[in-house]
Amino acid sequence: MEKNENTLISSKQKKAVKVVEKLLTAMHHDIKDLNKIEDIEDNLETIQKKAVRISKICIVLQNSLDLKHGGEVASNLNHLYQHIRFSVARVTDDKDFSYLKSAEKVTAELTDGWSKISTAAA
Repeated sequence: MEKNENTLISSKQKKAVKVVEKLLTAMHHDIKDLNKIEDIEDNLETIQKKAVRISKICIVLQNSLDLKHGGEVASNLNHLYQHIRFSVARVTDDKDFSYLKSAEKVTAELTDGWSKISTAAA
């Protein structure tokens, strides 16, 4: 990892921060879109596509966590991603949108936090 005296993180780490920010932003937008759907039966295909995309993003983010060395932060993020996946599974399996509002709040907080990290890393 190349670092000079004036940088706290490498360019590779900066790119990783940007990728996570983009993934969180995309996931948050998809969850917001799902929450706006009023006619479930007419939007089953859209719901399925967005749910699959959200779940895939969560899996990627979960797989990027260092649960062995990441401590409480990594563990908490893992639980939040599990909650989001559970919320989306409820939508696709049972047409139950009741958990989706909390998933939207979680992704809003995560996206905001990563946006701040991304700005600081730039």
